[in-house]
Amino acid sequence: MLDAAADLLIQGGMGAATMEAIAARAGVSKATIYKWWPSRAHVALDSFFVRTKPTMAVTCGASLAEALTMQVGSLQQLFVDPATGSLMREMVALAQSDPDIRAALATRWLRPRRAVVEELLRAGIDRGEIRSDADLPAVMDQLFGPLYYRLLFGHELLSDGLAETLVQQVLTGLR
Repeated sequence: MLDAAADLLIQGGMGAATMEAIAARAGVSKATIYKWWPSRAHVALDSFFVRTKPTMAVTCGASLAEALTMQVGSLQQLFVDPATGSLMREMVALAQSDPDIRAALATRWLRPRRAVVEELLRAGIDRGEIRSDADLPAVMDQLFGPLYYRLLFGHELLSDGLAETLVQQVLTGLR
């Protein structure tokens, strides 16, 4: 079911990922899908999250700067990809008027990603790499906000080297 939903999302956006289309592609009934997910937004976001979860991987032994650069760079690569970048723009737009999509985006996309980065930042505090009084939610917004901003407004490119620049500038302020 998740593979079917992810394929539909990537091929045609949220409009293509209807419960009927997911059920038909997966070879199950709509009732089966509703047994596991309360709405199409939830199954769609779960499928997208499962497909993109490897982008949250952290290399063991990496410094804070290296780990954060991997996190920011992985998200940037998702946004540069025409299919996933377009899908994220669509989901953010739909979330403005659809509470189910807004809730699914928060619980299945943002919170898990932020949890990984918060753990990295806390470990960096423990190792003395950054100040202990850092406002971690603000730090995460400073790191990732520019990616969403550039994705949504398109005023600047998500250019090579952006991840390194963002991480270096934020960490310089946190030391």
